[in-house]
Amino acid sequence: MPTLPARRINKHDESDAIISRLLACLPAATLEMETFCRLAGIKTTRDIPTAAVEVAYRPRLLINPDFITKHCERDEHLFLLVMHELWHIILAHTRLYPRPTMAHNIAFDAIINAALTRQFPAPEYRGFFESINQADQFPGSLLRAPEGYPYNPQYPPDNPPGFQQILMRLYPPPGQAQRISKPLYREILDLLQDYLRDLIAQGKVMVEPMLLGDHDGDGNSDGQAMDDPLMREAVRRIAGSLPRSLMHGGERGDGTSVNDRYSAVAAATEDTRRAFSRVLQRCLGPRYGTQRRRARTSIPGMSGMSVIPNARDRLAAARQVLGVQGVMWGQPGIVKARVPETPSRSHVYLDVSGSMNNWLPALIGLLIPYVTSGRAAIFQFSTAVEKLALDDLKRGKLRTTAGTDINAVLAHILATVPPVRSVLILTDGYTGKPLIEHVQAMHERRIKLYAVMPYESANPYDLRDFAKTITILPPLRRSLLPGRS
Repeated sequence: MPTLPARRINKHDESDAIISRLLACLPAATLEMETFCRLAGIKTTRDIPTAAVEVAYRPRLLINPDFITKHCERDEHLFLLVMHELWHIILAHTRLYPRPTMAHNIAFDAIINAALTRQFPAPEYRGFFESINQADQFPGSLLRAPEGYPYNPQYPPDNPPGFQQILMRLYPPPGQAQRISKPLYREILDLLQDYLRDLIAQGKVMVEPMLLGDHDGDGNSDGQAMDDPLMREAVRRIAGSLPRSLMHGGERGDGTSVNDRYSAVAAATEDTRRAFSRVLQRCLGPRYGTQRRRARTSIPGMSGMSVIPNARDRLAAARQVLGVQGVMWGQPGIVKARVPETPSRSHVYLDVSGSMNNWLPALIGLLIPYVTSGRAAIFQFSTAVEKLALDDLKRGKLRTTAGTDINAVLAHILATVPPVRSVLILTDGYTGKPLIEHVQAMHERRIKLYAVMPYESANPYDLRDFAKTITILPPLRRSLLPGRS
């Protein structure tokens, strides 16, 4: 019996099959469905190891069909692969460190894999990360949940030192998720660099883990993907709330309940402090040194004499006793006098929404000197605005609803008495669009708004048509190079 020729699989058929699988497992009417649908399409290619978002004006999701066949047996596995790559874009990882090393990529994947595992802890989802990395092989063990998670996690030995604590913070024990702070990128990088130094000293080589996504690009994929207005709008709508659940566990912030949260306080780079100082100086206006001056200004006083009685003339009784101008009374008016000058002070609004979690430690450290010296009054905002006291700022104690609403800030500015002439807003830019009535009122009162954004996550699109200036700070921390701390 003649053998039939093997059927050649068309790339379009592969793409259609993958799309069908994704649509079958994506939760309907959720963030995941919204983000996925805003991509222009899916393309299968064997030019990348796993998946990536195409560097183009209208980005497409690129997927290696061989990787899908081997590692994504379940539709839920395919879903996590897609969400992992989308979160690289949403969290702007390639802009966080312009030249990421293997250690950076492991830290990025560790944060995203842990967040997705906490969000989708069922075995059918969790099994994807567990199948591509071993629980007893460091650093691959950073990229998956420990055995027995989430009900009875068995954490491996603390080797290298500090590993067990990091893993417990990525995958907290039952009932501890809300009380344990999640690790920062820097903490994971420090752990990896100490481990690499020890390996080099022993003449050994690190066993590379399985990383998801395309980590061999030129570092611009997320920036060019964000040039697409559809992708940019999707990121704007979701970044204000989901990063709270992504980075800190628990429910997504709905913008209605206010919660206390503690942030670490860290030092920013000297370049960052100088750039921020220049913007703050523009917001403050002219300043004549640090000494208190006496300025000549108009104040209420006695401006002349008249025969009209005036009970506020304190010299009238003395003149009557002395017989001098007994019928003359001092009259109220405006006179020039030298009075102590009130130092100028800027109103600074600090974004404490969920998308700011990674940058708040350095930004808080940046603000403390100006609040201590009295040059800035700090207000914290998410979907509500509250005064931030100096003691709370030093302790990193914040109050947030996890959402973001620029209109809450504008309403607070317009209601401030006495009125302010200029304000500075410190945010990543994912604030939402201001209401037209607020914009008109700000223009009518000639109130200037200066926006300052961290280099690592800056979205100028929401405020660019409204702010007086938008300043993107230099990196908040020095990039970590291989072999250096």
